[in-house]
Amino acid sequence: MTRLAVERRPGNLPAEVTTFVGRRHELLEVRAALERSRLVTLCGPGGVGKTRLALRVAADLCRAFDDGLWLAELSALHEPALLSRRVADALRLPDLSAGDPLSLLAEHLADRRLLLILDTCEHLPDECAKLAEVLLRAAPGLRVITTTREPLDVLGEHVVRIPPLPAPEPGSPGAATSDASALFVDRAGLVVPGLTPATLDTGTVGHLCHRLDGIPLAIELAAVRLRTMSLDQIMERLDDRFRLLGAARGRHDRQQTLRATVEWSHDLCGPEERLLWARLAVFPGGFDIPAAEAVCTDDDLPADWLADTLGRLVDKSIVQYERETGRYAMLDTIREFGAERLDTRGDHAALRHRHRDHYLSLARDAFDHSLGTEQIVWLDRLRREHHNLRVALDYSLSTPGEEGTGLDMARVLQHYWVFRGAFGEGRDWLRRGLAAYDTPDTIRCRGLLVSAIMHSLVAETGLARTFIDEAAPFVARAGDADLTAQSLLAEGLLAYCAGDEQAGPLLEAAIEAFERNGYREVYSLAAHPHLATIRLYDGDIPGTLRACDEGLHTCDRTGDRLVRQFVQMCQSLTLLLSGDIEGAAAGAYEAIPASADSGELLATAVALDTYAAALTAQGDPFRAAVLMSATDRYWALIRSPMLGPSYADLRNTSREAAFAPLAPADRSAAEARGSAMTPAEALAEARREPAVPSPRPEAPAGAQLSRRELQVAALVAEGLSNREIADRLVIAKRTADSHLEHILAKLGFTSRAQIAAWHERHP
Repeated sequence: MTRLAVERRPGNLPAEVTTFVGRRHELLEVRAALERSRLVTLCGPGGVGKTRLALRVAADLCRAFDDGLWLAELSALHEPALLSRRVADALRLPDLSAGDPLSLLAEHLADRRLLLILDTCEHLPDECAKLAEVLLRAAPGLRVITTTREPLDVLGEHVVRIPPLPAPEPGSPGAATSDASALFVDRAGLVVPGLTPATLDTGTVGHLCHRLDGIPLAIELAAVRLRTMSLDQIMERLDDRFRLLGAARGRHDRQQTLRATVEWSHDLCGPEERLLWARLAVFPGGFDIPAAEAVCTDDDLPADWLADTLGRLVDKSIVQYERETGRYAMLDTIREFGAERLDTRGDHAALRHRHRDHYLSLARDAFDHSLGTEQIVWLDRLRREHHNLRVALDYSLSTPGEEGTGLDMARVLQHYWVFRGAFGEGRDWLRRGLAAYDTPDTIRCRGLLVSAIMHSLVAETGLARTFIDEAAPFVARAGDADLTAQSLLAEGLLAYCAGDEQAGPLLEAAIEAFERNGYREVYSLAAHPHLATIRLYDGDIPGTLRACDEGLHTCDRTGDRLVRQFVQMCQSLTLLLSGDIEGAAAGAYEAIPASADSGELLATAVALDTYAAALTAQGDPFRAAVLMSATDRYWALIRSPMLGPSYADLRNTSREAAFAPLAPADRSAAEARGSAMTPAEALAEARREPAVPSPRPEAPAGAQLSRRELQVAALVAEGLSNREIADRLVIAKRTADSHLEHILAKLGFTSRAQIAAWHERHP
């Protein structure tokens, strides 16, 4: 069949006037769905591009339908009884007034092979469902695509959820080259003649598209604004996106503005759906059913109505449901519209208070479960609720009379801040809480002690000292055993991070106090790995191993896994320094977190450092250098002085040992590879079994090395560093470095260990 014949097939699809961008996965999914089902529903929020996708799929399938591709636009139809006639008009059929329109329409299509698109069905769901069902039963050659914000719920319907275009967070991989950014750049080129991708700040474009939730309509409307605004001016006005993204000529009334698109969805909701939509706007991130029940239900919206009402909002594409996690979320554009409605109702303050109470309860429950077998589960729960926790903290610390509650909430989240590696954020919330709440009571005292710990861990020891000194009189007066133990821990960790020799005795006293009083939360165990580390830095190998054994016993007794990792890593380093390389490697490998899902960046960094040291000792310095390069970035993100100056010195020594035997090209390759790794990728690299090196031809005994290089190889076999080799041979260190690089290149080796093994065979 010729192309001309294809183009002349019957149908009424409009020609594309702009480039179709992205949607490769959705195109494949819809086409596959049409092969399995005769009714495919494209379901998604307003402005997401359902109609455009349906038209592109239809155009791609033009050869499959002898009787053509037909579009029935239903958005302007408000009288349900006229639906069949509207479809008949779209199909260019004669008047159907002589009988039942639906029956006559079904009779006409009975022997036809065509594709019918019913566009915008959400305001007539029952009528569209009936029409589709009748027509599909009558016409075996008919395929139907519907676009809607709510499934038709017809037998045999295949629903394809259409999400916004991918718009990754700024700075993440692919943010500047995502489909959303590509759409903006394409439309911007139509609006401003001569504009090219090279003349746009791709980083700002990616940020803009992320702020617009990747909604194609919003992105296209923003591109139109380039006629009168710069890209930066558009970004500055995004907080009032409904006003900024105004009318665009050539669109249906419902798509003239972003507000009109969202209002169209709002008008289709019942009273209880509109009420829940508004109330759900208090959640800045995702939420689950218990949170929605606790925050959104009352006499106006009873709890037993919630599940059904929430389900209808999901069906209408107002709320998105993540089946894998069981959580719900709204696009920012949808949520901001709901927030406007909540403000007009006058109960925004009450909803924010209930929101705070729910997440305060969650934070306290997580604190109570921070020891025990479920501590990882609770940390994961806190991680999922990170945005909600921030909003709850901000509400408490900015609302008169709630400041003490906010400080206490920041305090009970201490283990979350530490093990997630969010020292800076935890410190900032605590500092803000102490500034807002100055009553000298137990709440402030506990906040001071936790703040002292957090500031010690980011090397702000002067502030930590100030907090401990302020808390000391209250601790002495209170006579509370738990406060006394916490005070000793804060003193010990401050001394540890400051390099004070009193750290050991203070941490021992803290351990004794907690043993008497009982370990009530995970950070009360922190004295154990720090005390063991002090013994290690002092060179007391037996004392370190005893401290590690005691710490491991206590962690196992209390059900802890988080602090146990640090104790185990200290034990591994101790074994390494004592010469037990295999035992050290096995222990370090066991301590590597199973995944980075829980966001334990601190544990990940320390575990990878420890295992890298073991890899170097085992003769695999390249992998060690890769892992060390990865943790360089993690420590920068953690903003902590690497658990004190002694740890920093130990890590620097380990890093130098990993990089020293590598040729310059290998060093660069290791740094580039490691610095680009995410925590999950670095953990996967660490958990990978060591690669079996391919056999190399045996180098002739000394045939390739000069006399000086043979001398250097012998000193390498003795275990001397490059500096020590230079001193022994009375040459410059740079010369020793050069000799070592030449040896590695000539023998085809990559490590000092290989040189040592070669020298033993060829003395």
